This record gives sequence, C-alpha cells and structure tokens, in this order.
Amino acid sequence: MKFSIHKKVLMLVVGAGLATFLMVGVFAAIGRFIIQKDMAQTSVELGENSAIYTDKLLTAQLKYTLGELAEAGAQFMDRELVVTREDAKILAEAMTDIFSHPENYSPKTLPDPRTEAVKFGEPYRIYAPDILNNITPEIQNELALAANVKDLLAEILKTYDGYNATAFVGGEKGWFIGADILHGEDNHTDFNATVPLSHERIYNFDTRKRPWYIKAKNANAPVISDLYRTVNASGKNSYQQIGASVPFYDAAGNMIGVVGLDSSNEDLYNEINSLTKNNGSINFVLNEHGEVIFSTVTDGAFAVNISDDLAARSGARDLRNSSNHSVAAAASEMVAGKQEVMPVFLNGEGFYLAFAPIPSVGWSFGMIISKEEVLGNMQDVQNYFQRQVSNLQAQMQKEYSYLNQVAVIIPALTLIILFFMSTRLSRRFVKPIHELSEGVREISGGNLDKKIEIHTGDEIEHLAICFNAMTDELKTYMKNLEKETAEKERIATELDVATEIQRGMLPKDFPQREDFELLATMTPAKEVGGDFYDFYFLDETHLAITVADVSGKGIPAALFMVISKTVLKNFAVSMVNREGLAEVVAAANDKLCANNEAMMFVTAFIGVLDLETGEFIFVNAGHNPPVIYHAEENRCDFLDVKKNFVMGPMDGIPFAEQKVTFKHGDLIFIYTDGVTEALNVDNEEYLPDRLIAFMNSTDCKADLETLLKNVRGDLSKHVGEAEQSDDITMFALRFKGGNKA
Repeated sequence: MKFSIHKKVLMLVVGAGLATFLMVGVFAAIGRFIIQKDMAQTSVELGENSAIYTDKLLTAQLKYTLGELAEAGAQFMDRELVVTREDAKILAEAMTDIFSHPENYSPKTLPDPRTEAVKFGEPYRIYAPDILNNITPEIQNELALAANVKDLLAEILKTYDGYNATAFVGGEKGWFIGADILHGEDNHTDFNATVPLSHERIYNFDTRKRPWYIKAKNANAPVISDLYRTVNASGKNSYQQIGASVPFYDAAGNMIGVVGLDSSNEDLYNEINSLTKNNGSINFVLNEHGEVIFSTVTDGAFAVNISDDLAARSGARDLRNSSNHSVAAAASEMVAGKQEVMPVFLNGEGFYLAFAPIPSVGWSFGMIISKEEVLGNMQDVQNYFQRQVSNLQAQMQKEYSYLNQVAVIIPALTLIILFFMSTRLSRRFVKPIHELSEGVREISGGNLDKKIEIHTGDEIEHLAICFNAMTDELKTYMKNLEKETAEKERIATELDVATEIQRGMLPKDFPQREDFELLATMTPAKEVGGDFYDFYFLDETHLAITVADVSGKGIPAALFMVISKTVLKNFAVSMVNREGLAEVVAAANDKLCANNEAMMFVTAFIGVLDLETGEFIFVNAGHNPPVIYHAEENRCDFLDVKKNFVMGPMDGIPFAEQKVTFKHGDLIFIYTDGVTEALNVDNEEYLPDRLIAFMNSTDCKADLETLLKNVRGDLSKHVGEAEQSDDITMFALRFKGGNKA
C-alpha cells in the first residue's frame, strides 16, 4: 500500500508522539531503579579505587624522582672526580717533563713557612721530620728544580675557589710543595690573606706516609684516593678529604714522587644536597668492593670510619655481606653498576634507596630517603578523593531530582507540541526536497563527508543515494591524490636530509698550518652524490688524503660513498704504518667486494704526505691523474700514475704504490671526472688538455681558495647554460715545508 506524502507526515507525527510517551515512561522507571541501586556502590568503588590509584601513582612518581636525583648525584660526583684526576695528571705531566729535561729549567725558590708567612693559594716548601735537620744539597737542588711547577700549581688551585682544597707535590726524598685554600662565609677564598701554617704541618708532616701518596705509588698510575682525615693549613679544623694523585718520573722512568689534588667532602656534600634539593636524605658512595667510602652520615650502616691519626681508612666493610638482606641485595646491585630504586629496611623502618653508577671510577652513588617522609601526604590525597566522592553523591542526588521533574514535564510539553505540529507538519511535505538542496549546497562547498539522509521511497531518495555515491568516489580520488602528493613530499624531504648528512660527512674545517695548505670542494649533480674527499693525520707528521668517485649518482652512490670513505679511513689508520699504502688499498678493496651484489665500484686516489721531508706516497685506483705544480719551475703537468684497477667489483687485486717528493711550494690538484667530462650545451667535454692548459696559465701560487675559484670559473665558462651532468670534486694540497727556494 502506498501513501501520499501528506499521510506519511501525519502518521509520522502520531507515531512520534506515542513513541515519546513510551520512551519517557520506560526511561523514568529504569533510570530511577538504576540510579538508586548504583549510587551507593559507585561511591564506595570510587573511594577504594582512588586510594589504590593514589598509592601507585605516588610510588611510581617517587621512584622516578629519586632515580633522577640519584643519577644527577652520580653524574656530579663523576664529573668532580674526573676533573680532579685530570688536573692531577696535568701536574704530573709537568713534573715529569721538569725532571726529564732539567736542563730546560732554572732553580726556583719557594717561601719557607718556618720563617715566612704564606698566603692562601701560594705554594710553599716543607720537609719530612727525618730530613728536617739534614737537608742535603741533593735534596735542595731537587726541590729547587721541582719548584718550577709553582705557577701551574697555583693556577690550577684557583679553579677550586669555593672549596677547602689543597694542591701538592711530594718527593720520594721527603720534600713537599703545597698550596692551600679555605673559603670564607661568602664561599670564596681571600687570596691576599696570610695564614700561619700549623706546627704539625711545618715540622711533623711526612708526605710519604699519606694515604694518597702510598696508593698512587703502589698503583704506579693515576688513582682516586679513599676518604681520609686531615687538618687545614692552620691546624685549627679537621675535615675529611677526597681527591686524586698521580706519580711522576725522570727521563729514566724512575719515580721521583707523587702529585695530587684534594678537596673537602663537606663541600661535595653541600653541592650534592643543593643538587638533590633534599637535605633529609642520606647520600653515600660505594666502591667496587661494596665498602662505603663517602657518606653524609657519621654512624649507622652507611657511615664511613675514618681514623684520627691521618692514616688510611680502616674498619670498612662489604655491605654485600650485611645481615640486613635488603641492604645486602641493594649493595650487590650497586657494585654490579646498575641504576635502580629499591626498598630497604633500617631499624624496622622503610626507606627507598636510589642509586646510579659513577663510571669513571667504578663506584656507585646512593641516596636514601624515608618512605614516611615522602609518602606523608598520601592520606591527605586520599581524604581529598573521599570529599570529592561525597560531593559527587550530592550532585547525583540533585540530578536524580531534576530527572524526575523532567519525566513529568516532557509528556506535558509533548502533548502541546503534538497539537500544534499535527497541522503544521502536514504542510512540510516538501521538506525532503529542501534537505536535498541544502545537502547538495554543502557538498558543493567542499564538505565531502556530508551524507544526505533521505528515506522517502521515491525519486528524491534515489537522487540522494546518487549524490552520496558521487561524494564517496570524489573523496576517494582526493585521498589518493593527497597520498601521492605526500609521498612525493616525503621523498623530497628524505633527499634533503640525505644531502645534509652527506655534506656533514665531508670535512669542512681545513687546518691552518705553516707546513701545508689544504682546501677541497664537492658539488653533487643530484641532491646527493657519489664523490667524496677526506683528510686526516696518521700521526703528527703524516697527512693522509683521499679523493674518490663512486659509480653512478644519487642515493645508491651516496650509500656506497659512505661505506668506501669509512672503510678506507679505518684501514689507513690501522694498517698504513706497518703494512704500506698499497696493502691498505688492497685490504679496503677486499672489504668493499664483500656483499657487493650490485657490483658498484669506486675510483680513488689515496696519498700520504710526510710533512717533514715532503715525501708523498700514493696509490691511484683507476682515478684521473692529478695535476702537480712544480713551484721552482712554475709549471704544471699530470702526475705519472700507474693504471691500477678500480675498487669494489673484484677482490684479491694487487695495487702499485708510488712516491714523489714535494719541494717547498709544490702543489697537487686532484679532481674527479666531473671536471674533465663536464658537458656544455653542444655535448662537448671539458677534457684534460684544457685543464692542464688552464692550470699553466693561471696563478698557482695564489691561495687555494682563489685557485679553486679560478678553476671552477673556467669550467663554468665551458659548461655555460648546460645542466651539471656529474658530481664535481676539486682537492688542492700545497706543501709549505722543506727549504724555501
């Protein structure tokens, strides 16, 4: 049975009214039952879940924060110890140089605190008690020679301003050179203040019996000392010190004494507490034997025992063997060099122990904080959640009352609306046409997600279906177009990144030296290319250079270029001094042949220049012969090179090594075939003859930047408006050593 649009509208209105009454009645009944039943259960679950979630969240956040703080403390300790050790090594190297070359130094004098006042930071001399009354000329001469280090010692000590620190040099014969600084209330040292040294320091101090001296002497290497007790320069205060010490030697390798730097652990404590922003924590350091060697507490399991007679640390114990299982387990993890946050129990109370490794010395930094201190606010947070649940219950009750009111008002309003709509809606039989018109207008405005929902069962519904199908097809086409566009943009972006990576691999910082001058440029034909150049020192007097051209262009050539450059440099650095340059190239060729299924190859010119003699050893692997400029004759010609095979496609090939001796001002110009095979608009190549003719006509004594610019200018004149057909690389090396003509 078919109905007219008018009847359809009337039936729709009546059906909508009846459906509304039915839905309201069912909704009110079900809603009242569900809300009343679930309200109490929901409030209880919210309270319990909030407490569990709060505990987990705070615990996880605590572990993360403690782990970050422990890592920061470990990094700080590592940096301080590394800096102190490096400063001590600098002092030791200076002392070794002094005693290895005494002829280069004159005797120096230092103030004697027995008769003179000493300023903070000023080096002074003292003697061990056993030689104080028997200072031989040999000891005096050795001390006068060692005094040449006083300026360096004073300058290094100034960098420790803000610490209670000491820099010192002790001789095996019993003499001692030292300088002390103490910071004041402003955390800085008054270097103009004079402080009398204590009687104990002047008359009873024997450097050879100090822990730092003994440990460095026994190790015969730079060491970080264990914590030991000392007194300041004036003898008024006693504090714990930690530092680094290094032995020094004469030319024959005999140990002359030990140098060192130390600072107060109290200053390190203050820095770490400032860093962690938690003065209530216990900070300590565990060595590789599980012994506490550094701590902010003086008693308990994590304290350090320091003897009062200036002897080495005693009574240390391995915490891995502690009867407290939680402490022993944590200590084992610390000695293993791990970073973690673990719970420990001390005297029946719970704590968190966060630790991180100190890599420079193989120690571990730990930080302990009470669970109660950190989680004290958890109950407040839980109480807050309970209050929010109570507020939610009140709000739900209010909403329930409002729902009851709505359940009464809606039926009344529905009856009123239904009365007025029964006549007015019958006049709106053209509504589907208006909907179709509005939908088409929105689609034409660009909203392809618009769907026209018309279910009239007539031609208007069919037309709406056709419009929807049309928008789907159009949207699919747009998506495919966007995908293709995005793919092209992605490829372009990757090419840009590859270009920047390749540029970053080529050296750009050319050395400014008196014995040679070097400059190179590389211009790829595409976004990335296969040409490359490289230079590096094999030692202080030998400079290695490489100019190469990989077969092909673009990304495959760039990838093979990266491999070739890396392989050549690695083999050159590791083999050239003992095997020879030809063997280096042969070994690199064998390496490149492995897994080279694409059969790519590279032409290369590799050379090593002796910066003292001018001898230049080179191997030409299928590359263009370089141009060599003879400064004395003021002429250029091609370097005589043997025809070796290219690198990459075949292994087991021998390569011939050649050599030539450069004189002062001689220059070698190396290039790739992108120069000599550059094409102009008539497809004519630049050719080697034009290159050698231009090199003989231009000023080869000019600076290399001007020379390369001139060559590129002549090349540009030939190419004209033609597109660059290949990568262009130019490399110039001028020898400026030897005797000038």
